Amino acid sequence: MYEEWFQSMADDEDMPTLAEITPIKSFVDGQISATEAAQQCTSRIAAEPSPNPELLWSLFESMAVELPSTQDKIVELLAAIKELPDPVHNGQPYKINGEKVFSQLGYFGAGFADGWSGLRDLSRAPNQPLGPEKWASINAFAARLTTRFVIDWRHRNVETIDDALSEEYLKDARTRNFFLPAAANQIIYGALPLWNLGNDPGAEPRLSPYNDWVMWKSRLGELAENADISEDTRALLRRAVEVMNTTAQGPESSAWSV
Repeated sequence: MYEEWFQSMADDEDMPTLAEITPIKSFVDGQISATEAAQQCTSRIAAEPSPNPELLWSLFESMAVELPSTQDKIVELLAAIKELPDPVHNGQPYKINGEKVFSQLGYFGAGFADGWSGLRDLSRAPNQPLGPEKWASINAFAARLTTRFVIDWRHRNVETIDDALSEEYLKDARTRNFFLPAAANQIIYGALPLWNLGNDPGAEPRLSPYNDWVMWKSRLGELAENADISEDTRALLRRAVEVMNTTAQGPESSAWSV
């Protein structure tokens, strides 16, 4: 599956080597476990004098945007990488910008933020052929990462929803079509963390929602009936509202935990 895409990544000098990419593809294809793939794709990094996982993180981000059907697999693999022993130098865990290489995914958050900013660049992204689709995909990925505790991206998740509901962006078809599918994806794949805003991960779930939840649900429901919005986007908005309804009906049985 995805043979040509993975080969193109192996041929790219700015991506990991074939030896690192192969176990990732094998995991996506269901041939090895997440733990096996995590160990194999990071073995070179773990052995380096100065471990640098930046190329591996770039590969995962590219997969999330260009192969969105693999996002659940990427999240599972990143969670497995966080369980690996961190490289140790001079008796101490090696750190990148103050973060441990594996258990804290050193530099992943910073690199992800850079990619996020590029995909959100309103001077060009909404007009690119796949700009809105890529923005919707990276938001689905961010929601999945947050839900699984791989990284806590809740401030960005909320930012996307607030952007989508901003009158400034809603009145312009270009930005409306850019932000609304992304906001829907944030809720479809990350409703429980959004319900639990203000709670630490793993805490008992709220019995009532975060303050903005009710407003978000109301506005998304209204927009789902707006004939000026494409049917594909309206279908996503309706799905988001359904997920919000489901989350609200059973938060006490939907503990936000790994």
